[in-house]
Amino acid sequence: MIVFAFCGFLQSGYSQDTLPSFTVKNRFGRVIISWVNPFDSLVQVSIQRSPDSLRGFKTIATLPDPTAVTNGYLDSKAPNTRQFYKLYVQQPRGQFFITQSIRPVVDSTRLSSSAPSKTGTGKMSKEDSTLSIRYELAGTTPSQTKYINGRKVTDSSRIDVQEIRTAYKPSVFIYTNKEGNVVVALPEAKANVFSIKFFRENGAPVFQLNRVKEPMLILDKSNFLHAGWFEFELYENEVLKEKQRLYVPKDRQ
Repeated sequence: MIVFAFCGFLQSGYSQDTLPSFTVKNRFGRVIISWVNPFDSLVQVSIQRSPDSLRGFKTIATLPDPTAVTNGYLDSKAPNTRQFYKLYVQQPRGQFFITQSIRPVVDSTRLSSSAPSKTGTGKMSKEDSTLSIRYELAGTTPSQTKYINGRKVTDSSRIDVQEIRTAYKPSVFIYTNKEGNVVVALPEAKANVFSIKFFRENGAPVFQLNRVKEPMLILDKSNFLHAGWFEFELYENEVLKEKQRLYVPKDRQ
């Protein structure tokens, strides 16, 4: 099991809600999103942010280990502490749910001696302004070798990083499932008009879907003719909503 922790911030008194609920705290001007995962298996957890509670949500992070029991994210690039957040949670067999959107609440929990200290001016010092995120492997992990952010680590080792970074963030709307087929997940398909255009990497068109009306579609990978990377454009009410790419794998032998 991989345990995700905020060094010096998630103390014993720091409570986390259990999915589908989650916690968003404003901790000294830093937004921390965290939760407890009660599910045995999760395929993907993505965090979305918007200045509005209903529209304009954009994915800001896809967690590298969605199955972790305790998980979280430091939004170091939030424009302010008044943004709204929600989670997209994908489960096996194409099932998914989207949480309600919530704003950060001020965390007034008293910190222990490891908490950030204050200078004589009442402001946090420069040394206190650094918040690291730690991945730690629990001693009970069944496998003694894990790969985190492309680096091989062994049990009881840890990596300190400033924030989660992934070279490629899958779309929460269009992605491949474990069978290699392409899933189209559009929860608002009944209320809005969606269309999708697929392209090869060189920009050559493959096919397009007009007026997608179902909230969940599965496209057989044979539609893409070959394995490899493909690009797509997702339009909502004729306005470009997302331009991304996905990888269609080869058939298993």
